[in-house]
Parts: sequence; structure tokens; C-alpha cells
Amino acid sequence: MPWTRPSSARPAPPITELLLTGIEFGDLLRVTGTLTQSGDPAAPARLTVDALEVLAAAPIPVPCGLVFDRYGPYVVIFNADRDAVPVFLASGAWVGEAASADLIGPLTDAYENGDAR
Repeated sequence: MPWTRPSSARPAPPITELLLTGIEFGDLLRVTGTLTQSGDPAAPARLTVDALEVLAAAPIPVPCGLVFDRYGPYVVIFNADRDAVPVFLASGAWVGEAASADLIGPLTDAYENGDAR
């Protein structure tokens, strides 16, 4: 009988869930399993993973040249190389981009009044 791809309605195995949602680039991992080589020396080895554990989370990267600031529910990002200032809600929703730091107030006022910019 030929192999068929499992239904996507099935829940993901726990190791897949961890790989997709639980680890970040730079995390220190411990992977245990079995490494086997096929009879053909030119073929790649196969690793069967039995367990995956996050030993240490990667440090949060700190962008250089950027300053994050918060004004109530708003988060702004000042970049030394640009005059424009992106503005977000603390939830991550996009508010808009102020042409300069002096225009952050009018941008947030317009956002609160329902004016899209």
C-alpha cells in the first residue's frame, strides 16, 4: 500500500508544535535520538528525534541605532538614520508613520478620531 500524507485535521505531534511555536533562532537545544546510515555511503544519514528540549532561550536582540519609546497605548520607534517615525499600538497594530517626531501627536489624534493615515 502506498504512503499517503496524514490528514491536516490531525493535531500536530508535540515535537512539531515545539518546533513551530516554542523555539526561536539562537535557542540552545538538546536533541536526542538515533542517527542511522543507510547501506549506501553516498546517501545522507537519517536522524530520528526522540526528544527535543530548550536548554536556554536566546537573548533578545537589541537593535542598534533604534530607540523604542512608549506613550500610553502607543509605541514609537526612533531611527537615527530616518526622520520618519513609525507608530504602533502596544498590541502591535499599525497606527501610521509620522513624518517627524513633532507630528506623532497629530498622528495619534487622527488615529483616535478614526482618520486613517
